Amino acid sequence: MNLVLAGDCGVDRYVGLGLDRPGGITLNVAAHARRLFAPSARITVVTAVGTDRESGMVRDALQKVGVECLVRGLPGSTSLQLIDLEPSGEKIFLSYHQGVLEGFRVGAEERALIADSDLLVAPHYRQIDGFFSSVMACPSRGLRAVDFADIAEDPGTRNVERFVDHLDIAFFGLPLPGREPGRGPGEASGAKSADDSPSRLIDDLETIARRRGRLFIVTLGPGGSLALGGKDRIHCRAEPVEKVVDTTGAGDTFAAAFLAEYVRSMDVASSLARGAEEAARTIQRVGAF
Repeated sequence: MNLVLAGDCGVDRYVGLGLDRPGGITLNVAAHARRLFAPSARITVVTAVGTDRESGMVRDALQKVGVECLVRGLPGSTSLQLIDLEPSGEKIFLSYHQGVLEGFRVGAEERALIADSDLLVAPHYRQIDGFFSSVMACPSRGLRAVDFADIAEDPGTRNVERFVDHLDIAFFGLPLPGREPGRGPGEASGAKSADDSPSRLIDDLETIARRRGRLFIVTLGPGGSLALGGKDRIHCRAEPVEKVVDTTGAGDTFAAAFLAEYVRSMDVASSLARGAEEAARTIQRVGAF
């Protein structure tokens, strides 16, 4: 198994705690993938960092996690996510600074790694759309999974439709109906119409998944998870936890665990259950890994 993760590796800054932790969707998924995939799996991270202090934190974390890396060091800043925590442990994304990722595009060496992947995993959100598009333009021989990370803050299927022909599996994190979503990478969005409710969006996603023959996974926090694309939806409940400390990275943990089980068994229900189990562990501590 040759797993390539192409995307953001940066720093999560917990403003209320005065704490910096290595993070970013790609780094989070890589950390859990290294733990959950077979020891024989080759796991490679493709990303770019700046020349600031935060870049050292990211490089150290990648080394400690034990994955291979193709990290481009570019003049500028490393991506930075400012986070606060509600008393319930729910994360609040205050602001996101993409730094050098804004202008980064994959080159020949990155394209060669992606082409040789049995599983490619990449996040999409608007601040790194150019980087992500350059990844999706690369052909690869195996499965391709995408986390549409800002779908809760920018509801709609436009970006899903843009890239659905270039992926096999997609992940979407949505709030439970009636709850205002935490701010994702970027800024808070305004009020939503009834047509933008999670249930309506789930219906729209299911239509696309069935029409294009794709597997879409929707996580709903304490509402569990759904698999869309087959004849019937598959639902998995969330694992109960005694105390939620920090929900940062729960979806990334879920994705890594889901994929580790799915490439082994190709069983959607057991993969959802594995994702729920590992996500429950993550939310009981500060930091995504």
